[in-house]
Amino acid sequence: MSKLKLLEAVTMQQRLNKASNQKPETRLEQAKVEEDTSTDQPFVFVDPVSAKVFNLACKVGLTNMPVLITGPTGAGKEIMARVVHESSVRADKPFIAINCSAITPSLAEDLLFGHERGAFTGANGPHAGCFEQAEGGTLFLDEIGEMPLELQPKLLRVLQEKKLTRIGGKREIAIDVRIVAATNANMHEDIQQGLFREDLYYRLSAFNLQLPALSDRPLDIKALALLMLQKHAVAQEVPEISKEALHVLLSHHWPGNVRELENVMARALLLCDGAIITPNELMFDQPSEHVTPAHGSVTSQVVGTLQESAREVECKQIIEAMRVSHCRGDAATRLGISERTLRYKLQRMRQAGMEVPKVYSR
Repeated sequence: MSKLKLLEAVTMQQRLNKASNQKPETRLEQAKVEEDTSTDQPFVFVDPVSAKVFNLACKVGLTNMPVLITGPTGAGKEIMARVVHESSVRADKPFIAINCSAITPSLAEDLLFGHERGAFTGANGPHAGCFEQAEGGTLFLDEIGEMPLELQPKLLRVLQEKKLTRIGGKREIAIDVRIVAATNANMHEDIQQGLFREDLYYRLSAFNLQLPALSDRPLDIKALALLMLQKHAVAQEVPEISKEALHVLLSHHWPGNVRELENVMARALLLCDGAIITPNELMFDQPSEHVTPAHGSVTSQVVGTLQESAREVECKQIIEAMRVSHCRGDAATRLGISERTLRYKLQRMRQAGMEVPKVYSR
């Protein structure tokens, strides 16, 4: 793997400790943490479940087989596609990614195959499509299930013959491109409903790589959370995560997967005034419906109730502080938080439809 730097690490906290010349107190469990310099998204495969998928991706990367990555939204399918690319002999060649759900049928053919000068109004010169741009490398087709139906036979032909013809062109152009596709849809149902060609599906899915949801790989959560904190802590010290907060993170069912975790940690950085993130700084889009208990100590219903109760008490304290204060800065001082944090909390309360007393900022 030419660009992947394999680290015998263990969690991001170890690396942060080393960076600040602090000696880790204990030796943590060994894990693989990969960093890709071409993207700001981290590769984290600490959990045995994700480590197994990572090893499969590396093995199939050494071949030239088309790969179909399946998994829920936000689980990191493009990250896994990059692992396949970086594990291959094509690692020094382009990695081109397109989202099939974001392109209209009228533009899709031009985007993929390109056009010649004069092919249509506004075509003032030749244009190489994504296949040509990815020559020698990898073309990642995200949300392949959303590929326009009328374009699917043209895509199949290019994959079979390894040649394409630009829109308005006459000559065939030979291509050497590795295809990695991804979807969160049930492709077999789409095939039965006539939304996706069966022959194209089997052409794309020579190797099917199933990416598990974040809730199915809980040992990745802490390492990912720490990486997200470092990523978003641009001008502030990276706080630690308390045991209580970590338990809440492990207890959450993560319907938004890694993308949701990043949002939660970005909010936590905004709300945290000290050196430690507590459960009070963790704001989820949805309350937990179930939980994988940490050491069997708490059930999901208890966690949800404690979170809701803590927020209710916090809101009451904020409203009371605002009522008796002559300015927002005074209210923040009474609450023991920064005025910036108070302003953020007030905004969230108003968005939730709560009436908040108005005071001057100073």
